[in-house]
Amino acid sequence: MATNERDSVDGCKQLHVGMFPWLAFGHIIPFFELSKFIAQNGHKLLFLSTARNIRLLPTLPSHISPLINLVKLTLPRVQELPQNAEATMDVRTDDIHYLKKAYDGLQPEVTRSLEEEPPDWIIYDFAPYWLPSVAAGLGISRAFFLSVNAWFIAFIGPSSDDLINSSGGRTTAEDFLTPPN
Repeated sequence: MATNERDSVDGCKQLHVGMFPWLAFGHIIPFFELSKFIAQNGHKLLFLSTARNIRLLPTLPSHISPLINLVKLTLPRVQELPQNAEATMDVRTDDIHYLKKAYDGLQPEVTRSLEEEPPDWIIYDFAPYWLPSVAAGLGISRAFFLSVNAWFIAFIGPSSDDLINSSGGRTTAEDFLTPPN
């Protein structure tokens, strides 16, 4: 499934891009909008989310809907989650960690989807810590997309320090309650 085997789009090879947002509409919608933009440029998309969240998405414009494959995943049942809870809007703030536990349970189904229809790239959110190694094992290029406000990045500091190298000296939760040096 090499990129050079795909049809060209305006002289460029058509890409196949996977999208896997966190289960919050503040994340799902930016990923969905990015998916539409990519599709408008002639590329194919594999958008992975739970069945209920996909049903709640806005209708795709007809000219790009053939390019976007909405894959409905089944969120594993976690006893502490309310029935049919599939997004942060469905749970109390104190219970989001149960939603994260269920989200982590999507790993086998996401892996199967990526094996069956391997994209050239997978764009993922902050939550699936396991996805980069799964994608790398399948030969899929990876991109991290974080849909947060600029003030948040300014507050936590440069990614090269704290988030990637852990060399910024901030190691405890309390260290993050003040702006970086």
